[in-house]
Amino acid sequence: MQLRSTLFGTVTIAVLVAAGPVCAETLKSSIAFNTGIGEQTANQPTDGVEVAYQVDLKGGELDGCTVDVIEILVPREEGAWGFFDITGDVRCDRGGFSYSSSGAWDGNGFHAAGVIKEDSGTDAFKGISGRVAQLNGSGTAAADNTTDIAYDLVFDTTEN
Repeated sequence: MQLRSTLFGTVTIAVLVAAGPVCAETLKSSIAFNTGIGEQTANQPTDGVEVAYQVDLKGGELDGCTVDVIEILVPREEGAWGFFDITGDVRCDRGGFSYSSSGAWDGNGFHAAGVIKEDSGTDAFKGISGRVAQLNGSGTAAADNTTDIAYDLVFDTTEN
């Protein structure tokens, strides 16, 4: 019985070591900006608008990083609600990574979800993978027909 228990323990340890370490971490920061910073790109869809902007991340694990965003917005029912697709490049002093997400908005706010792009991590983020969410999204009308946007940017990561 002792031999069987020792053998089982040795095999279990060997399987865990062979699988390699996987670390899960949640990276969360806030984004707040006015849509007036966005610039239309050269690639405009026929049923919406594509804009590019750069925003700083505030607070949390990505404080001080920036995100370069390309966003395609497709409004519906005269803009009362719609869809959007985002590709983003997170850049920090310690490296960066890219993600893509899709979401929807209406008069109550917006939300989105997506993935960290495979093999996009550099330096400290090398090997990063996982999911992304834009949560608690709000838009408030501002001057000059612009909107103040705010949301939590959350990455649920795994690193090999």
